[in-house]
Amino acid sequence: VFDKFVIFIAACHHRFVILACNMIQSGELAKYPLAIIDKLLTIYGKNGGCAYDIGCVFSKTLTNSSLG
Repeated sequence: VFDKFVIFIAACHHRFVILACNMIQSGELAKYPLAIIDKLLTIYGKNGGCAYDIGCVFSKTLTNSSLG
């Protein structure tokens, strides 16, 4: 029996992986992209850009978080 291994990554526009985190719980939880955004803001500051494939839903989550 194999355990499922799922990661959430951030990559630059050259497709290099910048950050990765192990998704411990299943499902699409907001804590994984929020943790990645927090780290990217720490490293690159507020002038960095970000795109997310479910941006319409995530933008509300981000605005309601301490990061927004």
